[in-house]
Amino acid sequence: MDWIQTALHEYGQIASLCNAQSTLSNTVMSSSSSSTSTGIHDNGNDLDPKKLSAQLQQQSLQEQLANYYKEIDAVRKTHSSLKKQLISIQENDNKTCKDTDSNIPKIEAFSNHIQLSERVIRTVMMQTSTECGILYANGLVRSTSADQHEINIVALAALRASVSQLKEKFGDSE
Repeated sequence: MDWIQTALHEYGQIASLCNAQSTLSNTVMSSSSSSTSTGIHDNGNDLDPKKLSAQLQQQSLQEQLANYYKEIDAVRKTHSSLKKQLISIQENDNKTCKDTDSNIPKIEAFSNHIQLSERVIRTVMMQTSTECGILYANGLVRSTSADQHEINIVALAALRASVSQLKEKFGDSE
């Protein structure tokens, strides 16, 4: 897979991570509101519809959390592959030691894309100095706001535009 295709693949994975994050957040919101509104108590009845519903929501939440972690891992692996491919391009350029610096614009463009990609990933994971992503420090899932969803969309659009620019400039030379 060439570098631009890997960058495009990473964009798709980050978009998928955003979707998993939104789904997980929505499930957390619905399960916390339904469990507090129904006042579930263990009354010894295993066929209690409220108890069964809470168990299904808990199972769904666990499945979505597992999917969320898989999405994070996929993004991490692809981003690492992207960086390794850039290093390989840089090493090949250094080995050829041409008098013309034909790969310098390409290397700079790819390096800038990687930096943008890292900023987008941090944005999607909501990492600031006071936050630790969608999970609180104790492991509970925090809900995302509509504002965070809009921020993710803008960040994804910037990343997609960067991939398109790379493809336009360097797509034929790969």
